[in-house]
Amino acid sequence: MNELNLTDALEEYALAAPHGFGGQILRQMAEKYPQFAADLQDFAVACAVVKYAPETEISTEDEARYRQIGKENLRAVLSESSASLESLTDAAKAKGLNRSKFANALGLSVSLVQYLEKRRLDFATIPQNVIAKVAEVLETGENLVANYLSQSPVSAANMSFKATTRPEELKPKSFAEAVREDQQLSNEEKRRLLEL
Repeated sequence: MNELNLTDALEEYALAAPHGFGGQILRQMAEKYPQFAADLQDFAVACAVVKYAPETEISTEDEARYRQIGKENLRAVLSESSASLESLTDAAKAKGLNRSKFANALGLSVSLVQYLEKRRLDFATIPQNVIAKVAEVLETGENLVANYLSQSPVSAANMSFKATTRPEELKPKSFAEAVREDQQLSNEEKRRLLEL
């Protein structure tokens, strides 16, 4: 049997995924041809960029940015089981956003960002639009953001305090309750968030 070359492997991927990117197909091909795994990933990213790129001409900088986003999303898909967010605000810092800029980009207050960071909101009450916006700003998958937010609240049990007794763990609030109580948001901002 002839040894498969890179061109043959790329053609096989293109035939198996005729509509552009196919995550499952890519994983299977990478397992089948581990020597070409990196080349197959690059090819899959290029296919996705071509498929989803706007028809109008884009600048070289935008193309590089889209390519980078595509690669990051591909990495997230390929390592979905092991990938996770450790902190929303740390991920925002990696994008050059402090808490205030991160909150502004999300259309939330800094205190609501803290609720999200500490997972102090009942996950079932967080609007999908908020999860999608966090993913967009952090340039990551919505599933990674949802996985982060659905974990147990950050516990105060391992923190040190000056008081002799530890504070009681508070029950997570609903998103709507946190918005209504927020003192940083205007009435108009509260109304917009409550309508999500």
